[in-house]
Amino acid sequence: MLIAEDFLLLAVDDETGKTANVDNLGVRLAGALLADLAAANKTLMRGAPEAGATKEEREKAGDTAILVTDNAPTGHVALDAALQAVLDTPEAPARKVVEAISDKAEDNLLAALVERGILEKEESRLFRMLPITRWPAADSSHEVALRANLTKVLLEGAEPDERTATLISLLHGSGLVPRLVGKEQRKAAEERAEEIAGSEWGVATVATQVAIAATVATVATVGVAAAAFILLSSDADKTAAPAAEAPVS
Repeated sequence: MLIAEDFLLLAVDDETGKTANVDNLGVRLAGALLADLAAANKTLMRGAPEAGATKEEREKAGDTAILVTDNAPTGHVALDAALQAVLDTPEAPARKVVEAISDKAEDNLLAALVERGILEKEESRLFRMLPITRWPAADSSHEVALRANLTKVLLEGAEPDERTATLISLLHGSGLVPRLVGKEQRKAAEERAEEIAGSEWGVATVATQVAIAATVATVATVGVAAAAFILLSSDADKTAAPAAEAPVS
């Protein structure tokens, strides 16, 4: 299983098949896929901060160049699409690579999970008109084990391995961490996730930390752009309103 697949499984409700309202889900999945490419020895970093880097240096990790070292297909639709996105953006900073991957990340990961029998694809129509697609669980065994492992780390003090630390760091700030635990344990889980996400550079490989940093930077950039669009739209509406209300002579 990919880190990106684990992230998406946690975002999809097993029974309803609906995806949770996650801020910039595509971007977060893209960051996870970038970490998966590094774990598969498909990419390397140029200009990345090293272990022991300062917080300021780590925050600039989103500008690290991503280079492909092995362009052979993996056979996984989402991972191969991500690999192609890196090839199509040669030596681009990691945050730009994350943006490029994000476009089809969710669709490709869903397709892969359906193909392997982990999710089902159900299509219907609302009021016989609007198409609706849902993705209920077909086999929840992996997700059950995943949630148990995350609970041990978030609430029981277990130390995460590199893969789990990467997943939790990507989950941090997405709104999904509280969904893993009950209301009474929500605060403790979020504090533990924040601790792991802000831990020293050496907790995971430089490549996976770059993927995390690039994701955070891209989410912030997309959020600012979206907020600016909303403000501009609001200002345009206010400007247009008096003209619309003017009496006809």
